[in-house]
Amino acid sequence: MRPPTGRASTALAVLGWCCAAALAVGVGLAAVSALGRGILDGGPPMTSPEQVRRELARPAPSTPGDGAERPDAGGAGSARVDRTPGGTVTAGCSGDELASLRSWSPAQGFRARDVEDGPVEEAELTFESEETEVEITVVCDGTRPLVSTEIDR
Repeated sequence: MRPPTGRASTALAVLGWCCAAALAVGVGLAAVSALGRGILDGGPPMTSPEQVRRELARPAPSTPGDGAERPDAGGAGSARVDRTPGGTVTAGCSGDELASLRSWSPAQGFRARDVEDGPVEEAELTFESEETEVEITVVCDGTRPLVSTEIDR
């Protein structure tokens, strides 16, 4: 058998390339489908205008804002959420007037350090970035947390 000529060799190369491309597309589609919803699915069902109106008419959930107080899940005292330039902190007081930092979340670019989360007489936390330090101190007035913030730039 003789080797293919220039035209035949080009035709074989194009045919081989087309087969490889088809195989790659098929493998890609199979992988996407195996990972979850495929790219060929129709997506979530459409929402009717009536459903949208009903959803918009529902009251919004209430969330504590800056310095908001809410009853403690354990029933003793209250919790206070404070948002600062360095991050957000939730503070609370126990029945024996000890302060605690229940949760904290640094803002982007900040990190938490020197955490004394309690329960103690004075709970403390510092949010720190390259340029700024935000020092947070919590003490209790009965079962109410009093949060003070000092910002050093």
